[in-house]
Amino acid sequence: MVRPTRGHRIAFVFVACLLLAGSIANIARVNAAPIGETSTDTPKDGGTWTIGIAEEPDTLDPHKTGSARANIILRDVCDGLIAQDFDGNYVPGLAKSWTISDDGLNWSFDLRTDVTFQDGTPFNAAAVKFSFDRILDPATASAAAIALLGPMVSTSADAEFTFSFKLSSPFAPLLDNLANGGLLCTVSPTAVAAEGADFSQKPVGTGPYMVDEWRHGDRVTMKRNPNYKWAPAYLQQDGPAHIETIVWRSIIEEAALVAAFEAGEIDQINVPPAQVQRLTDSGDYTMAQFPHNGETFFEFNVTKAPFDDIKVRQAFNYAIDNTEIIDAALEGLGQPAYGFLPPSIAGYWDGIADYAPKYDPEKAKALLAEAGWTDSDGDGKLDKDGQPFVFTLYNLTFDSWQRGAQVAQAQLADIGIEMKIENYEFGTVLEKLKAGDHQMEMMGYTYTEPDIAFIWFDSSQIGNGLNFSHMNDPHLDELIALGRSTVDPVARMKVYEDLQKYIVDLALWVPLWVETDNFAFNKRLHNAQLHPDVYISYFDAWVD
Repeated sequence: MVRPTRGHRIAFVFVACLLLAGSIANIARVNAAPIGETSTDTPKDGGTWTIGIAEEPDTLDPHKTGSARANIILRDVCDGLIAQDFDGNYVPGLAKSWTISDDGLNWSFDLRTDVTFQDGTPFNAAAVKFSFDRILDPATASAAAIALLGPMVSTSADAEFTFSFKLSSPFAPLLDNLANGGLLCTVSPTAVAAEGADFSQKPVGTGPYMVDEWRHGDRVTMKRNPNYKWAPAYLQQDGPAHIETIVWRSIIEEAALVAAFEAGEIDQINVPPAQVQRLTDSGDYTMAQFPHNGETFFEFNVTKAPFDDIKVRQAFNYAIDNTEIIDAALEGLGQPAYGFLPPSIAGYWDGIADYAPKYDPEKAKALLAEAGWTDSDGDGKLDKDGQPFVFTLYNLTFDSWQRGAQVAQAQLADIGIEMKIENYEFGTVLEKLKAGDHQMEMMGYTYTEPDIAFIWFDSSQIGNGLNFSHMNDPHLDELIALGRSTVDPVARMKVYEDLQKYIVDLALWVPLWVETDNFAFNKRLHNAQLHPDVYISYFDAWVD
């Protein structure tokens, strides 16, 4: 759930470290690449491009969402203060230039003067301040955007087109975060006031596309912003986007999604693993493959029995064979996960594969026995104090996740544990997890920065944020804070090594897989571009 940016003048020592950190991050990212048919023909204006997705966002309010899907959709609705080009350089966005103090605590932005919101409201420093203050306001209950602002303590509209803010301590990921126009969207103050709760259905930003309609359970439709003329300079045109309409159509069931794609009802899909080879061999589509910036895992609620016992959590890490789960869920098109970071995110420690537990059901049984769970009556099922070991997993409705959960269910049954499975749509399960109603859930994330640790594990994120384990551990919080404030790139990577070890020690997750994203596109798409932060830029694209 996070993305990009880079470029400016600042004090040498602070900036050199910050940009070095950025360069390390770019090594982990995928390279930019053309998507669709590359064409030198004169682009055509108009047309509709329909993207099939397997889940809906929780909300389209950029300051409240916790959904990676919402973030991707909102990148076309909003612009960032700064932007990241296809080579990973930070370049001007809504800000023409910016300065950072020697200590990294005071940031100032010289804003563009030619921008308007999609509802006609003028864009200025007051609007930027309104948006940042809205994110920081506890009443907003921001799930993800607030984490991107780090230790921000104040904001200021110093002049009509000069915005500034102050931090309480240096914040290493902030350049990347400020480029995330999806979550750190400058929204129209007029629209927020006028729409109230309905703003979550139809947000208003400054970007090249406007949300026209959200039909829940069906689609989000976006229309081209005809007044857009302030695209970052690395894009190829100054005016509006070429494609008139972009539709995000939700089809949960894999077979129905693929059928709609092959029938021409949908132009782009993330291909289910079982269909990758067939669609590739057909030659009828443009195919693209790149690593997923994130991973999928089981997560324990440490406040609920039986997972309030660390020995039980550790036992599950030996009881579940994620390689068997990958074969069933992804047709083998993925790799085992070992910690909370995938190899595609900077800060991944190569030693985590050896450090993490390996499948060993006998060791799992021994740990469970130490926790008091034994087969006291010889019926093949574990019990403690006369109660059988039965618990419930909350899961989403994705077919691949269903297959994976069923394999784990069988593996646990082999050692005498009964796992029930309850399936929910994303918005519903998100609220349940925040409230702590669950014992264990299957979940995944998409992010580009090791600071995902703050969003997922910091105690401040319990309740409104995404700390679904509900772990409140002072040492964990200390390590997370150190990772955020350490600007030297080598020292920062060592902090994340320690974090990966400590989170394994706490056994908050059973890491499952890091998948490879396989996309198929109708060949009528021309000149789209894969961004280094692993989203597709449609601004310069056009369709037949």
